[in-house]
Amino acid sequence: MTVSASLMVLLGMQAIGQPIPGSIGASARKLANALDAVLPTIIADRSHFVFLGGGPLFGVALEGALKLMEMSQTMTQAFHPLEYRHGPISLVDEKTAVVMHYSSDQKEAEVKLVEELREKGAAVIGIGGPGDVGLPIDVDLSLTGLLVLPALQILGERVAQARQIDTVSPRHLTKVVKLA
Repeated sequence: MTVSASLMVLLGMQAIGQPIPGSIGASARKLANALDAVLPTIIADRSHFVFLGGGPLFGVALEGALKLMEMSQTMTQAFHPLEYRHGPISLVDEKTAVVMHYSSDQKEAEVKLVEELREKGAAVIGIGGPGDVGLPIDVDLSLTGLLVLPALQILGERVAQARQIDTVSPRHLTKVVKLA
């Protein structure tokens, strides 16, 4: 079920007539490969994962957190970046990894937040901006979710593998939820 979010985003975009460039698949693969190459150092000894994103990227942050939690049975949270300073930041330490989805309108404030998170011991994956690992985004904001979701699925898989968890048969989850 981990690919369903990407497919639903693609189908929804096509349904509303959003043009999808033919290069999006190659760009998504490039981003996923770049993230995969650095994950061993980023996720080592991390037990708390935080996904930050504002505006349309908030939904991407929520989906990333959900997938990682489902796949790896790891504590995850998702917040708007500027909301994170008001309480949740108190949990950040050297066991924390943060995925920051940078927006164009709040980037300056988000960069300051990332600096603060790194000072507190967090490892930061900057998607579209700086971090311990900075991954460039080469598409319009409207296509960012489609570009980023496969990389976030790789993150979930790698964290699960590090914890020796089978993502094919996750604990307590079924492909279909049935209400009695």
